[in-house]
Amino acid sequence: MAKKEAHAHPNNGRNGADEHANELFWADKIARQILTREKFHYTDDRIKKPDEYVVKTSASLSGVLHIGRLSDTIRGDSAVTALKDAGAKTKFIWVAENMDPLRKVPAGVPDDFGKYIGMPVTDIPDPEGSYESYAERHMEEYFKVVDQFVVNRMEKLSMRREYRKGTFTPYIRKLIGRAEEVREIQNKYRTHPLRKGWIPWTPVCEACGKIVTTKVTDVVDGKVAYRCQDYEFETTTAKGCGHKGEDDPSKGNGKLAWKSEWAAQWACWDVCCEGAGKEYQVPNSAFWINGEIAEKILEYPMAVPVFYEHLFIDGVKMSASLGNVVYPKDWLEVASPELLRLLYNKRLMTTRSFSWKDLPALYHEYDQLIRIHKGMVALTNEKEKSHCERLLGMSKMGRLDAPLDLSFSHAALVAQLSPDEDTAISLLKKTDHWDEKHRSQIFGVLSKARTWLEKYASDQRYVVQDTVPEGIRLGEKQRKALHDVADALEKRDWKEKDLFNEFYAICERNGIKNTEFFRAAYQVLLDRERGPKLAPFLLMLGREKVVPLFRAA
Repeated sequence: MAKKEAHAHPNNGRNGADEHANELFWADKIARQILTREKFHYTDDRIKKPDEYVVKTSASLSGVLHIGRLSDTIRGDSAVTALKDAGAKTKFIWVAENMDPLRKVPAGVPDDFGKYIGMPVTDIPDPEGSYESYAERHMEEYFKVVDQFVVNRMEKLSMRREYRKGTFTPYIRKLIGRAEEVREIQNKYRTHPLRKGWIPWTPVCEACGKIVTTKVTDVVDGKVAYRCQDYEFETTTAKGCGHKGEDDPSKGNGKLAWKSEWAAQWACWDVCCEGAGKEYQVPNSAFWINGEIAEKILEYPMAVPVFYEHLFIDGVKMSASLGNVVYPKDWLEVASPELLRLLYNKRLMTTRSFSWKDLPALYHEYDQLIRIHKGMVALTNEKEKSHCERLLGMSKMGRLDAPLDLSFSHAALVAQLSPDEDTAISLLKKTDHWDEKHRSQIFGVLSKARTWLEKYASDQRYVVQDTVPEGIRLGEKQRKALHDVADALEKRDWKEKDLFNEFYAICERNGIKNTEFFRAAYQVLLDRERGPKLAPFLLMLGREKVVPLFRAA
């Protein structure tokens, strides 16, 4: 094996990249890199073209399986699609990293589960006794919805099962047999070097079942001697039982060190691509160390990385203790899978801070992409148009229907003003948003909007006043403008656009700024200074409600 010491970032100077690479969508760039690379990154070995290109996604079951975990899966799905579109045969695998130890007792779990801290999450009993294990509960509930967010079929694998089946035995033997070389690779990037005699294997204690507490003391003829002792996490302690035992790694009752296991996964499953958070971009991260181990020890080309930003909620990391976790099932109550795919398929390294108040804008963005695709919105910039087409193609799932002429914000307004379907239809007809052909689709959006209001957007819920609120102070010009609107509503029936234009004409006649007029209208109607789009709001409320209020102002 010819070695080299170049450590250039694989995303720089790609093999086979051309001058048009920057015009490609990110997933197509990744696919091109995978299909055109010819050499290993850390050695001069040539890459053999596989019959099938495998993309891996995974999730640790020691944490909460929220929509942030879907970012890796959705982006992996897009990489698979890009490879398919380039003519490659593909396979998509999802791996449960369920050998990770429990680090603390999760919220909502009995305190006595502290005795399981340090045990693989797949071996911890389910708190409610409904599933085979704690990990199985999270995995099963996750799987009920995760397939709704991907286009390509995923083969689902469990690290615990694969270890026990012996799938990784050849790689365990090789990595333990060449442990000194693995140690040397790791020590190049460590502040505190691994000790001589270290091996990349951690057994499960045969006495107490914990994995993080076992300290390897010797390796003889492939057998690992260990003792079980306390292990300190950041905020908790995994209690060792003091047992001294011997483990045969070929039996699979343990796990490889992470900075070896990742490499073994790539080699074992012929993985060509995998996603990782932006923190893995630095040269001394686990991704690159595993890449070097994969190529120099296991003689397999490292996976091409898809680095991305993590998702935050209102600028804060999702955490069960903070109560801001969004589960996939929560998302589906208020939005389609396509919208989350759109959120993740946009520029990878752009910070993603989602806020529930931004959901209407995400609905609008997706609808706008469909309008561009169907020629309902014209773009003169061909590069922008091409990008929009590809972004939509990667985000959509199934058939594309023409977008409803009903914004999510307007649907939310209708949802809170209508106690039943007949009232909703009546209100939608007043603003020309009703179409019997799309009845099911319209009521689907109304249902999601209603849930959004109830759970996440209480500030968008409006209470229409019965009388002019006490304490509001309006200027003479504001009152006159509201009286003029009342007159206009009494004289004729209005269309939304015409009424909107009439507001500005009234403001101009009365010498009042439009901001002052709108503020006055919302104060009278809602006892607030801001509110929904005024023209459709007035049309839905009807002249019977609006005129008396405006005249009394």
